[in-house]
Amino acid sequence: MFNSVSRRISLGVLLLMVSTVVATAARAEIQWSDSVEESLSKAIETGKPIMMDFYTDW
Repeated sequence: MFNSVSRRISLGVLLLMVSTVVATAARAEIQWSDSVEESLSKAIETGKPIMMDFYTDW
């Protein structure tokens, strides 16, 4: 019984650590910008893709 409980606790701690690391890494990579020209030039320099989000309330 103790072995089963310790495995579950270990698995829970491991999952918590992995999800924290993934969330922190994902947050660190996203850099928002309001300037299209600046973003495009930076994307060309770094070779990274960009995501553009458009919104209107017509």
